[in-house]
Amino acid sequence: MDERSPPRKLAAILIADAVGFSRQMGEDEERTLRTFGERRDLIIAAIANRRGRTFGGAGDSVVAEFPSAVDALKASVEIQAAIRLLNEAAPEAERMLFRIGVNLGDVIIKKRNLFGDGVNIAERLQALANPGGICVSGSVHEQVSDKVPVEFVDLGDNQLKNIAHPVKVFLVRRADDFSMPAPNRRATQRSRRWLAVAGATLTIALALGIGAFQLWPWLTGSAHVEASGPPTVAVLPFANLSGDPGQDYFSDGVTRDIIASLGRFADLAVLSNNATAKFKGSPADSAELHQKLGARYVVAGSVRRSGDLLRVSVDLTDTDRGLQLWSNQFERKLTDIFAVQDEITRDITGALAIKLTRIEFSRALAKETLHLDAYDYYLRGLHLLSMGDRSDMLNARAMFDKAISLDPRYAAAISALGWTYHFDATSGWTEFAGDSLELAETYARQALSLSPELGDAHQLLGFVFLSRGEYDRALVEIRRAIEINPSDAYSYASLGTALNFSGDASGAITAFERARVFDPTLQPNLSSLGFAYYLAGRYEEAIATLEPLAGNSDLFAYIGLAAAYAELERMSDAERAAGEVKRLSPFFEVDQFVGQWKDEQSRQNFARGLRKAGLK
Repeated sequence: MDERSPPRKLAAILIADAVGFSRQMGEDEERTLRTFGERRDLIIAAIANRRGRTFGGAGDSVVAEFPSAVDALKASVEIQAAIRLLNEAAPEAERMLFRIGVNLGDVIIKKRNLFGDGVNIAERLQALANPGGICVSGSVHEQVSDKVPVEFVDLGDNQLKNIAHPVKVFLVRRADDFSMPAPNRRATQRSRRWLAVAGATLTIALALGIGAFQLWPWLTGSAHVEASGPPTVAVLPFANLSGDPGQDYFSDGVTRDIIASLGRFADLAVLSNNATAKFKGSPADSAELHQKLGARYVVAGSVRRSGDLLRVSVDLTDTDRGLQLWSNQFERKLTDIFAVQDEITRDITGALAIKLTRIEFSRALAKETLHLDAYDYYLRGLHLLSMGDRSDMLNARAMFDKAISLDPRYAAAISALGWTYHFDATSGWTEFAGDSLELAETYARQALSLSPELGDAHQLLGFVFLSRGEYDRALVEIRRAIEINPSDAYSYASLGTALNFSGDASGAITAFERARVFDPTLQPNLSSLGFAYYLAGRYEEAIATLEPLAGNSDLFAYIGLAAAYAELERMSDAERAAGEVKRLSPFFEVDQFVGQWKDEQSRQNFARGLRKAGLK
């Protein structure tokens, strides 16, 4: 061994990072430092109790090593339980949440400090955890899965920043969300009495070497907590109170913009506009929204547009506890709509106390135009484009053209114009599909030259490449769209389609499942999900996915069903599905159909099932 090489060892690394530390410092430095100091002392005590050693950390974090991954995870659970107690008893301004990441890996020893990927991965993992939550690597999960009585949520392989290889990531299910509503004075007095008893018990337990882990159900008051992950937010369609149904497009546009802004924060999971559209005009209580959408938080509001005045009311509700966390009303000149949207985004993210970066804020609040009339034409165009037929699409194109004529640098409108040509090509509305795809690509690239962070344009470019069968190029663009807006359901669905035809059926299924997190009603591209299930050998799931589509005379659904039925020896069903394929596409050829897959193995697998069903 080279004598100059620094010594190494295997260690479990725990990193605890304070959520919203910079924001709280900006509000009150002394209070924040005092609050952090109290939590830091508690964290260090819990680490020491589990044979850990604190060796580093920035101003808002604590870093420690453990000889055992089991001890590191138990310390993590104890830390979050104890911090929850402190937060329950503290005034709103004096609460502080932590994210914790735990990794087991090789580290470099330099004096009393440790360095290397073993530490870096733990840092990336804490950033993936939700406030009050714990995130661990696959190496930790392997060591603790049968030794620590907690549940895990598998997030699959993740490409972490500046880490060369993908890392298997798990969220700890029983330690996810410790945010609490602001208590009233009487509740605070009760909580302080509770804290005195619980704190004394916790101190005694630590002194005896028991630790809070054994006290977990008692400390939390429940053995069940929601699955961990970024908090899910549903933005309901804002009500149009203008008295003119013709103004619906404007309130819908405000809703869509707020969804897009919130979706660009990596620490939030924001449901798509499509997922919440069914609640338009029919208010539901928080329990129903929690049950139907799986949303922890709901944003609801209204828009009143009168002359040159604008009034927007908005509120944020915690569905788990049925509590309104924040509400506000804005009355401004209509030209200030963009400033109002920014304020709403800032207030919501602030109320949720998520960890924000300057880059995320600048991206979320970036406006493509400040020209109100251009924005109005753009919203009208989007409304028409959502109608789905060719005449509306042509009218939408005219609206986008008007928006661009008023603001030639309006990247979002340019991208939207490109989508109209993509729909032309893929919906059979033109005999010159190649030319339409060329125009779609031109407008996508023009939009990106003006706004490189415009996720919609990256998604459009990805769809163009998908339509041409250029899957590798499509994957690059779609993944970039996801980086920009991690909550975009259609980007994940597009990723699933691209991965499916690239030969990665397992990756495609994961992407589609992720898409359904943000849009449980997702329908587009479901035939691709059915194909992916088929290629993964999950024939029953392929059938369950494709059968609902077959009722709409979906050719691709019947193709997938014919193959899946045949593989399960349901030959009468397979022959019936094959008959529908021949009826809908008299010149269908197996070789031509399977040729759209990039890899030979996928082609052979699909061809086998189709020929078994009687197709040629």
